[in-house]
Amino acid sequence: MLRKMLLPTDLSENSFKVLEYLGDFKKVGVEEIGVLFVINLTKLSTVSGGIDIDHYIDEMSEKAEEVLPEVAQKIEAAGIKAEVIKPFPAGDPVVEIIKASENYSFIAMGSRGASKFKKILLGSVSEGVLHDSKVPVYIFKHDMVVNSLFDRVLVAYDFSKWADRALEYAKFVVKKTGGELHIIHVSEDGDKTADLRVMEEVIGAEGIEVHVHIESGTPHKAILAKREEINATTIFMGSRGAGSVMTMILGSTSESVIRRSPVPVFVCKRGDDE
Repeated sequence: MLRKMLLPTDLSENSFKVLEYLGDFKKVGVEEIGVLFVINLTKLSTVSGGIDIDHYIDEMSEKAEEVLPEVAQKIEAAGIKAEVIKPFPAGDPVVEIIKASENYSFIAMGSRGASKFKKILLGSVSEGVLHDSKVPVYIFKHDMVVNSLFDRVLVAYDFSKWADRALEYAKFVVKKTGGELHIIHVSEDGDKTADLRVMEEVIGAEGIEVHVHIESGTPHKAILAKREEINATTIFMGSRGAGSVMTMILGSTSESVIRRSPVPVFVCKRGDDE
């Protein structure tokens, strides 16, 4: 289910945040990690004056050749196969990451994390990948501190097929690690209480320690408040993706949680068959 992971990097410290959790990924069955460095040509459009693109590509390739072997060694030392994807593609990072992700189970990537004033900013590349990806995307921000990634997994559940998918991934990782599964549903009228209690019993019968939380209020605020209350170590959620009248990245709840969460967020998107 999570056998192959794509790790995009721009060679920054932020993009390597994911490497702090190699042991956790190994536990949930990650067998191979593809390390993808894209030579970003989109930012050159903002540079005034002439620039030697071939020289720039050579320069960035040399830098990657210096850094990425050490990254691959770190991954291999954790017992996971590492593949540095070559030749290094040059172009739009979002386009190249989405193209490469067709051969992987999910994408795990760093983002620049919180701004000093509102803690709501993601990098433009991570925003674009979240928008376009058809495989799950796991977002890690540079200022996150989590000891064990899957100790307490919080699933935001709204009975949609995307939330069902997120729940299946969450059940998979807690079965592998023995972690706790917490499911939060935000409802104004409590009309799904009976269904949620049945779900709790069914999942519990699978040998999973599961807790269902039924809350009211603004969804993203309730989700983040529950994360703090139970000290969840990661959040899993679904997203319907973006449409012409929707928010820039995802649905407003998903977007708000991703931007404000102090722990990594695993986002399940719709696929070709949906």
